[in-house]
Amino acid sequence: EKKANQERHAKEVKVAEVLEKIGDKEKLSASVKKQNKVIVREKVYRGYMERVVENTSEFNELRDVLRKHDTLSSNLNDLIEKGQVSSDALDHCKQEYYNLLMKNDETTMRYTNIIADLTWRKENAVSNAQKWE
Repeated sequence: EKKANQERHAKEVKVAEVLEKIGDKEKLSASVKKQNKVIVREKVYRGYMERVVENTSEFNELRDVLRKHDTLSSNLNDLIEKGQVSSDALDHCKQEYYNLLMKNDETTMRYTNIIADLTWRKENAVSNAQKWE
């Protein structure tokens, strides 16, 4: 029975080792598949870039295409940054315009009230003048 227990324990250890090895194999297989996908994508990209070099007179080597890409990417980032600055300035101008409109409306209302008050006074004065005549 002792020997049977030892054999059972040894079998359990071996089974655990096998399962661990199977898990490692599956992880490695997944990693290989992922790497193969990357390689395929890179081959397609490289083929495309080589066709660009072949079909244009502007680029002599793949490095020239990549440099042009870097330049264009940098220009795009600069334009995005300038656009953001312009957008912020426009928002600021809109806010100032809104504030001026509000101030203008308040001023117009104040002067309208003054005119109404003066018109009322004038009418009162004319009315009083007619009474006294």
